[in-house]
Amino acid sequence: MNHACKQASYLASESLDRKLSLSERLRYQLHLFMCHNCRNFRKNLNMIHRITELMRLSDTNKAELSDAMRSRIGDRLVESGCQSDQ
Repeated sequence: MNHACKQASYLASESLDRKLSLSERLRYQLHLFMCHNCRNFRKNLNMIHRITELMRLSDTNKAELSDAMRSRIGDRLVESGCQSDQ
């Protein structure tokens, strides 16, 4: 991972916790425009963030995903290269 990608992954994570400054947003968006791997990273990070938010907000505080949701998550991970197809 090169320095620009490390910076982009940092900004992706930071953007979940706070509003990025204008210069940060511009640098980040420019990098995403040019870097397929960082676009995939952002997509996966956002998916993980949404799933953990749903788990946090669930009434039972128990992680229960439907079989269909488990399958979709697995498919997305395989498509992005984060998990080998088993």
